[in-house]
Amino acid sequence: MNKNSASFTVRMKRVSIILGSAFLLCSALFMVIGWVALVPAFIVLGLAVMTQKVLESLIVGCSVGFFLIPMYGDPDIAAEVFSFGEEKGLGFPMNMLAAFEDTIARDGHNYGLIWIILVCMLYGSLVQLLVSSGGINKLVETSGKYVKSKRDALSMSFILSIMFFIDDYLNVLTVGNTMRPITDKFNIAREKLAMILSLISTPITIIVPISTWTIFYGSQLMTIDSVSAVHSNPISAFSNTIVYNYAAWVSLAVALIVIWDKIPLMKDMGLSNETKGLSQSYVEIQSDQEPNKNKGKLWYFYIPLSLLMIFTVFPYPMDWTDDILTLEGFTSNIDALRGVATALVITYFLYLFSGAMTFDRISHHFIKGLESMTFVLVLLGFAYMLKEVQDVLGFNALVESKLGDMLNPQLLPVLVFIMVAVVSWASGATWGIYAILIPVTALLSQQSGADFWLVQGALASGTVWGNAACFFSDNRVLVAQATKTNMIIHSMTQMPTQIVVLITTTVLYLLAGYFI
Repeated sequence: MNKNSASFTVRMKRVSIILGSAFLLCSALFMVIGWVALVPAFIVLGLAVMTQKVLESLIVGCSVGFFLIPMYGDPDIAAEVFSFGEEKGLGFPMNMLAAFEDTIARDGHNYGLIWIILVCMLYGSLVQLLVSSGGINKLVETSGKYVKSKRDALSMSFILSIMFFIDDYLNVLTVGNTMRPITDKFNIAREKLAMILSLISTPITIIVPISTWTIFYGSQLMTIDSVSAVHSNPISAFSNTIVYNYAAWVSLAVALIVIWDKIPLMKDMGLSNETKGLSQSYVEIQSDQEPNKNKGKLWYFYIPLSLLMIFTVFPYPMDWTDDILTLEGFTSNIDALRGVATALVITYFLYLFSGAMTFDRISHHFIKGLESMTFVLVLLGFAYMLKEVQDVLGFNALVESKLGDMLNPQLLPVLVFIMVAVVSWASGATWGIYAILIPVTALLSQQSGADFWLVQGALASGTVWGNAACFFSDNRVLVAQATKTNMIIHSMTQMPTQIVVLITTTVLYLLAGYFI
């Protein structure tokens, strides 16, 4: 390790200790003032930043939460979330062990986690097959003919991220694994590629109206009577928020600034490719490097990817209905799980019958891809458990009570954005916030006279920023996995850009509240 790399390591450790200590002090302060629901999350943040070990920090944070539940938890919410909630006398650590059982044996009300687990596992296998077939290597080789500089490599990352707007998981895993070899070739720090993905992957899904994020958000908007009376489908309703999703637009602009190196602070931030040795992620895929007898071909990459996109957007032919080509029919059929499962099965047989890979080799890499996502899924499982612990401790009531005092119509948009951004950043929650706060903010907009769609745009922007900036969100986990960086180092090195996004967006909502 040379002087530059050693200096970077020392700086990171100092920042980690200072920032981590601040988070732990915040958790103690929240305990004193009665904001118990935020204590576990800030303990996780503090320990993760100081130790750079996310899983262990999540376990400690969850343990603290389960210790607090018998004293401060809501038994009614506990009964809805965990099976032990019905046994009011069940204390720590037995309540945590019971929660483990709930997490493993998820039922219908936790369908969201099952969906994420299946999507992540199958994506892992598909990416592993694309790599082992030589398809990605061929794409890198071909793209290299047109990529002549660092800026070209990062610009290609930007363009590809814009193209994969349907789902942020699809975006991160595909673009990260495709562009990493190309950016490595030009000695671009992997943390910088990870930063670009963070600035684009989630924001683009909340801007383009046809995505998994916008469909879910739109479906929540349709539960509001005043919205459903005017709009016939979720996408139509959601489209009204696009122009007001300031955090997403600012993130894309900042990504371009980073790529074009227009602001010194956002150039390389002291990073070099030498930091790869420091930041090799414990969630990376250990690709099998045994040689493939057949050289990779472009169709090994393009056909599986095309299948993935087609079946993510369109249902199977036998499931087509008369309204399939209408906006409502088109948007209601987007399913990332169907897309990756179908693409994986067809790719399996295409590689086999075309001679791209032998049966044994395909099977080997299929299983290897599943295994590669194990640690990611464990992290996501504990992140979900942390969210549920906070719910039982009164997280939702805390948010609603604090938002309820902010009824100034001019200030409501900026206050909603700040509150939701902080909550999403501290908890890693996104879609759950929509389900909770869309009805609340709709009521607040009506009572205060604030612009309804501006407030909803502020709510969406808050979750976009929080998801991208959170140290342990699913987006951080998958970006680190795809770019093979340490999740905490990636989170900390991208914070200057995320702070720029936060400050700029806050100013925009403050101005919009008075002039719209």
